[in-house]
Amino acid sequence: MLKKIVYSFITLAVLAVGVNFGVKYYANKKLPAVLKEQKNFPYTVSYNELDVNVWMGSFTIKGVQLRPKSTAADTLKNTLYASIKEVGVRGFSVWKLLRTNKIVANRVEVIQPEAVLYDTKRKYDIKDDVEKPFRQVIQTGSVSIEQGRFRMLDSLKHPTLKVSNVFFTLTNITVDSTSVQKNIPVRYRDYTLKADSLYYRAGKLYNITAAHIAATDTSFTAKKFHLVPRQTRKQFVAIVPVEKDQFNIQAESLSVQGVDWGFVRDTFYLHTPRVVLNNIKANIYRSKEPKDDPKRKKLYSELLRGLAFDLDVKKLQIKNSDIQYEEQIDFSKPAARVSFSKFYATAGNICSTVGRKKLPDTRIDVQCLFMRKAPLSVNWVFNTRNLNDAFTIKGHLLNIPSEDINPVAKPLMNVTTTGILNDVRFTFNGNKERGGGSFAIKYDDLKIAMYKKDGKKKNKLLSAVGNLLVKNDSDNRLKEAHPNVDRKKDKSVFNFLWLFVQQGLKETVLVGIVSG
Repeated sequence: MLKKIVYSFITLAVLAVGVNFGVKYYANKKLPAVLKEQKNFPYTVSYNELDVNVWMGSFTIKGVQLRPKSTAADTLKNTLYASIKEVGVRGFSVWKLLRTNKIVANRVEVIQPEAVLYDTKRKYDIKDDVEKPFRQVIQTGSVSIEQGRFRMLDSLKHPTLKVSNVFFTLTNITVDSTSVQKNIPVRYRDYTLKADSLYYRAGKLYNITAAHIAATDTSFTAKKFHLVPRQTRKQFVAIVPVEKDQFNIQAESLSVQGVDWGFVRDTFYLHTPRVVLNNIKANIYRSKEPKDDPKRKKLYSELLRGLAFDLDVKKLQIKNSDIQYEEQIDFSKPAARVSFSKFYATAGNICSTVGRKKLPDTRIDVQCLFMRKAPLSVNWVFNTRNLNDAFTIKGHLLNIPSEDINPVAKPLMNVTTTGILNDVRFTFNGNKERGGGSFAIKYDDLKIAMYKKDGKKKNKLLSAVGNLLVKNDSDNRLKEAHPNVDRKKDKSVFNFLWLFVQQGLKETVLVGIVSG
């Protein structure tokens, strides 16, 4: 009896080994055949080594190369090339492969892929780019990428996108005809992404870089973000057909948390309770040499109203930042510079009107130092649904030496001043057509100097006349006016505000000169 048991066990073991050997042999032959039989798959796949473990339900492919099937030069420049150190497939069902020619697994691991994508002007097409290559259902518990590198090159083989040290996981993936028809190529439960050394060529004027990025389906962070001009100021001015701002922006960190996004009845929505930008250093430069742009500029309420998707940002915060605006008449004179340091801002209820009959007011509160010395507070309120684009901006500026405004006044107006502006307050109520409100100022020992056209020599006669007409101080009280201005519709809201402040100065400090 014992001998029969032993013989039976040995027989079963031999059969198991034989079956395993046969299945493994067949699977090694079957897997390459499955890839080759996908006629609509646009790539050829080659590899150095394939190891199938039937008992563990896994296989590993080493030294993978992905190349386009077509050899036409124009096709090769518009497609993907990749080399992968190793691909591991876990929870693999050999029996489904043998019966259905489908590869079904619990997990796919892609180790050290290097991919190069040649840029193309051809538009991305769901049917051609997703449905045909993946007509067979692809389903796995998760896909992970470790230590990946990705590059996108233009037709001259210059990089338009580079990212390195990519770690990426995506779970509950399914690509089938249903998801393709809904324009969602991949169905997933959640994902995580981490990468270093991001570079992106954002059009003809800017590059974007970041030292580190991290994202999930509910969050995004970037560290050492930089929007870098691709041209010097002179080069930029030479290529823009009309007046245009040039931006140079750095941020120590950018964070978006608690993100909820998706589609409701084919309408995209993006909701987040909080966006934080920390330690921004921004320089905004504008030359007056190019001709004016005659296009009507939309106010922010109209811009938000024009969004075709559902946007809802509960709170946007800018912390500990430094913002400079420079304006230059021509390169023979220095640029006029306005600075806002130790800049803190909170904007609440940044919303589009999609799917909403009522909206709360958008409120923006700013605290900063104007010209690095004078405390400035600003409160700005508007409602996106207001078709007149009505808004109110209140400001309060304290204790600024008027000499600190000279870097603005001299290049733009050939005027310098001395004295102290003790208190400046304004309330500006505007809309898309016109605006008005109250402007009040208290100052001491104010004197002006006017310069000749070249901005180098003083015009002594005009300076003397001006100082006769301008009262030196406001008698320790706020001098108040109620200016009204029409909006220049080809200018921004900040130009609108400046026209109001300028008119307020004319009606308080410079009233004698204006009336004269």
